[in-house]
Amino acid sequence: MEPFIGSLGDHEWEFVFPSDIDNEKVYNKFYGAVELLDYDDITAERIFKEIILKYPFHIDAYNHLSIAFRNQKKRFESFLTAEKAYLLGKNLFPMEFKVGLDRLRWSFLNNRPFLRACATFGLECQDKKDYNRALGIYQEILQFNKDDHQGIRYLVLECLFAQKKFHQAEEFLKSHSKERSLEFSYGRVIIEVLNHKKSKAIEILKEAIKCNPFVLEEIQKVKHFAPPPFRLPGEPFLDAGNPLGTVQEAFEYWKRNKSVLNSKEVQEFFLSIIPMQVNNQ
Repeated sequence: MEPFIGSLGDHEWEFVFPSDIDNEKVYNKFYGAVELLDYDDITAERIFKEIILKYPFHIDAYNHLSIAFRNQKKRFESFLTAEKAYLLGKNLFPMEFKVGLDRLRWSFLNNRPFLRACATFGLECQDKKDYNRALGIYQEILQFNKDDHQGIRYLVLECLFAQKKFHQAEEFLKSHSKERSLEFSYGRVIIEVLNHKKSKAIEILKEAIKCNPFVLEEIQKVKHFAPPPFRLPGEPFLDAGNPLGTVQEAFEYWKRNKSVLNSKEVQEFFLSIIPMQVNNQ
């Protein structure tokens, strides 16, 4: 049986998966493979393939198989698998679903595999510098789930900066005027620099530094090297990702936005900043 997208009324919709996918045995096998990602991607790949062979509509198995491929630097396979997951979900949409009006909320757990598929495929397109396609997918996600639990708005800003669509980036930032994240705070600094408003950029930079004190230092480096993984106390082998306010988060921000950060005008601004002067103003 194929999954389908059912109406809950009041413009709310939810994916419905058949019992051969939606059961404890498949869950256990799937999440066992998920836990292997980053540690034993070859075994994880094999298990996800087994699940897909038996349950060809298991969207999340495709999502995570794409990650297993990416971790092994199998970029062609990673892209095609992410695209497959996205198209599997898209092909299930009924004609009655009105994009822009109807919603697929993240809060409904069965919607998450498809929303993850959208984000995964969008990132694959973005990685290939196909920014227009990535932006189209990201805009779809924001229409489906306006609350944006996945942080898609940050990826939108990245794409706009990468394309040098600075006016659109500025308008996008204005539409999220209450957002105080690292990405949006430094994004506003960049826009003011490009608008030749250095004093205003410095004022905003003071707030941006509060989000992460290491970003300015990372931007000012001549050479950039990935920091060691963030480790939790008592977990010496666990890579805890890029927690807020860490050097790991700072490096990741620079890496994802280096095209605009390395532009002459922006780079000159950040190199002219002495951290203590900003903090004392």
